[in-house]
Amino acid sequence: MLRECKFDTGEVVLNYVESAPAGPALVLLHGIPGRWQEFLPIIPALGTRWRVCAIDLRGHGASGRVPGQYLPENYIRDTVAFLERGLTEPAVVFGMSASGLGALCAAARCPGRFRGVIAGDSPIDLEALVAWMESTGFVSHFAAERDLAGSRLTVAELAEALGDLPAGAAEDGSIPRYRDLPGRDELQLRGWAQTLSDLDPDVLAHHGTGRGRVYLTGIDMDAAMRSVECPVLLVQADPERGSLMSADAATRATGILADGLQVVLTGHGHSLGLDTWQTAPLLAALTGFLEQL
Repeated sequence: MLRECKFDTGEVVLNYVESAPAGPALVLLHGIPGRWQEFLPIIPALGTRWRVCAIDLRGHGASGRVPGQYLPENYIRDTVAFLERGLTEPAVVFGMSASGLGALCAAARCPGRFRGVIAGDSPIDLEALVAWMESTGFVSHFAAERDLAGSRLTVAELAEALGDLPAGAAEDGSIPRYRDLPGRDELQLRGWAQTLSDLDPDVLAHHGTGRGRVYLTGIDMDAAMRSVECPVLLVQADPERGSLMSADAATRATGILADGLQVVLTGHGHSLGLDTWQTAPLLAALTGFLEQL
């Protein structure tokens, strides 16, 4: 059974859910944009041996809004505050996508509060990330998400609009819609729509205007990884299915980290199976890592 809680960082009130205290603390941080609910496929299994805390980042879900303060530094400070004052023991932090970067940076700042870090297909090569964030496709997609998040459409109307968004160009030159992608269904579109309905559109201010380098100002992943003392698991999606963590970047990171491990979830895209509830490979990787700590 999950219990919904609030935590005041001093800057914003975060919403989170926690499972029964079955073991040490395991903190789950969703990607951007997202909600704690994206971890529902794995919380029951993880909750049998861990006290799972799944957080809505500031500006997301039921957490507070702080317009103009949605930079990585803000998310990192929230994570540090939660670990230092919201928990009584060191925790493992699993950050999906961009939140994996924040988890690594937070671990560098307060090593005593971390038992381990798991980065879920996180774009740890910042130069590649900046190039992607400033690309035409990225900007147009997130500008559309920002506009939809700021609209007054119902969740059903948002889902319809999201399904009609272009999903890149196919090999034959056609431009499929998101609703036409393999494995995409109306329930997934509704979940995505709910995420945007619960989102402060200002979260995507930099994403939707091509200001990737400005957004990442002050973030030095090499320096952070050199300072991380705890074990780190890098979970890479299948490169053939749109992984944001390249094999070269993951290999380089394991060479920098004091104790870094790398796994690839073959057959799974960036969500690592969370969006389709096909999470057996992800759970196997997480459990194998967690049981060694």
